[in-house]
Amino acid sequence: MYTIYTMKIWKKKFDGISITLIVVCIVIIGIFLYKFGKDALQNASQFFVQKNGVPFMTQEPLFSGKLTRVSEDLFLFKRTEFDQQDGFAPASVYYSAGVFVKGPYKGFERIIALRESLGPGGPLVYIFSTKDRKTYILHEEDDASVIYPETDYRNPFQTVDKTKIIKIVKLPSDHPQTISLSKDFSLYKNGIVTQNVKSGKTSKEGYEIYENIVRSDFSSYETLPLSVPDLTFYGVVNDPVLIPDEWEEDAKVQAQLRAKFIKGTTGVIAVDSSGVPYSYTLTRPSEITQYEKQMQTYRAASVAYEKERVRFENKEIKVLPDYPQLPSLPNVRFFGKQIKGPGDIFDTYDIAVPYICGVEVDMPVIQNISDDELLSFGTVGGIELFILKDAQHPFNKLAYRNKMLMIPEEFDVINKGKEKLSYDAYVAKHPLFFMKDFWGRWMAVGEYDYKMIGGCGKPVLYLYPEHPTDVSISFSKPMEITYSIPTYKTDWYVKAYPDGTLQDLQRTRTDCTSFDENKHGSEYAKGACERNQYPYLYWAGNRIGMEYPFNPHIGWVVLASDLGNFLASTLDSIGFTFREKEDFLTYWVPAMLEKQAPWYHVRFLQTSDMNQFIPMDIRPIPDRYYRIFLDWKALSSKPTYAVAPQQLDTIIRKGFTVVEWGGLRQ
Repeated sequence: MYTIYTMKIWKKKFDGISITLIVVCIVIIGIFLYKFGKDALQNASQFFVQKNGVPFMTQEPLFSGKLTRVSEDLFLFKRTEFDQQDGFAPASVYYSAGVFVKGPYKGFERIIALRESLGPGGPLVYIFSTKDRKTYILHEEDDASVIYPETDYRNPFQTVDKTKIIKIVKLPSDHPQTISLSKDFSLYKNGIVTQNVKSGKTSKEGYEIYENIVRSDFSSYETLPLSVPDLTFYGVVNDPVLIPDEWEEDAKVQAQLRAKFIKGTTGVIAVDSSGVPYSYTLTRPSEITQYEKQMQTYRAASVAYEKERVRFENKEIKVLPDYPQLPSLPNVRFFGKQIKGPGDIFDTYDIAVPYICGVEVDMPVIQNISDDELLSFGTVGGIELFILKDAQHPFNKLAYRNKMLMIPEEFDVINKGKEKLSYDAYVAKHPLFFMKDFWGRWMAVGEYDYKMIGGCGKPVLYLYPEHPTDVSISFSKPMEITYSIPTYKTDWYVKAYPDGTLQDLQRTRTDCTSFDENKHGSEYAKGACERNQYPYLYWAGNRIGMEYPFNPHIGWVVLASDLGNFLASTLDSIGFTFREKEDFLTYWVPAMLEKQAPWYHVRFLQTSDMNQFIPMDIRPIPDRYYRIFLDWKALSSKPTYAVAPQQLDTIIRKGFTVVEWGGLRQ
């Protein structure tokens, strides 16, 4: 009895202790979830479990309703004179993107607003929530409204009407910033997917006006299996490639090889239940950690730079520090020293066979190369790497053609100090590696020690302020600059005069003796540098994060003998000055005629195209900004396919005007 009684008492004590421990544990877990899980649940940060090898997240949808364009003007943006230049104001597009069904903003409508940049740059995209379409809550990811002054393009209130905003928060979303796929791979969110389309309107000068809209059709993309509730995932698949018979043989061979072996990219589009699409980059967890640290440093450096710029303009300091370098988006790039495997290798690896001028941040997804054609080489970060067994494989030849087959003059400028390798020597250093991504697709990574052939050739900027003005110019997206006059590091900072003359305010960055007066296009550079009087800013390079946009169905087909006259009359119709026209013709006509082709397909990218492709930040913001970019192909015969003439913008010189021209160097 005693023993039994004692055990009963012990059991009662044990039950009490157990209940107490359970309660304490629940409280601790509750505090933990509240503290660390509140934002995670509201913002759909990822707490994944594996379900049949596929990441799975348990979360109900945040929104009801579908993405719908709003016909009325919600007047969320400031109005400026710039809006009126085409006769339409403001250049903005609005969408209703569902209604919050839970959380602190339950019952609020989500609004997506797209606004053409006030100056050179891609569309500005903002997210709001509202209950009455009169007052709004502004979504902000990174405290830009606090970090940057309102005069800075990164501050939303440079364009957003502050009087409409009652609160700034990080609104909940079904799109997490990071989606963990496995220990090797993650997806990292970039931004809402937009596209540039004809608006159906024409300007007072008679040319078609384009507008940015949220993309909604992904039927041509590949559906990717990924069990994340309320998100549908698509893999980027290349559009069918038209390879006209009239193209030069070398251009046809390259295009055919690309079409045969490259299916698409590792870029991913995630569409939520309401139809809002975000782009994601396939990357590695370590790359995300590094990128986010770099972004913290970049933001802090941006604030410090603004303070120093004010001091420089007030002549409190004599040297302006470098503008902070915007970090490249994370992907699966790596260094040669990280590879565990035999044989010679290059120092850096990134996108395989990058395209001229525009460089995708996403890796190419490979097709028509079987497992039997690949040989295990080693590992990087635990991921197995493969190489092509056949050193003479056409994909190896495409990589070599892409990097090494350029004229010596261009190679020496772009790859200063590097040895031009023979084919055998190049392949022996393993320029291509193949690895499987999360979905088991082969993707290719290529050496990045050598800069690519061609690129955006000699874009130049003329600055025409109404009075002497200090102007800063920088690329607002990651760029690979191969040549610049004066030297571009992270920005240019110049004093611009009404006649277009420029003085470099950061002279110590440029070595005047480095310019070759015998190089086509830079004959003026050494003298201009020594006098510190430049006629324009000159750069050549490639856009990282976007593929070059090509459309063979627009433009003109021109006889070689008519090329000079055609371009001269076209530039006259656009409104080029005599000096701008002469600069353009003396550079591009000889460069094109070097191909010795009987016919040329000529078309132009214009301001809206270039703002999408290579956005720039110019401060102060120009009143007028015009960009014209020559795109051309040498043809062996007159094409049989139809080519529709373009309607080109006309330059109106009013206020601070910037004119930029460039072209595709092939």
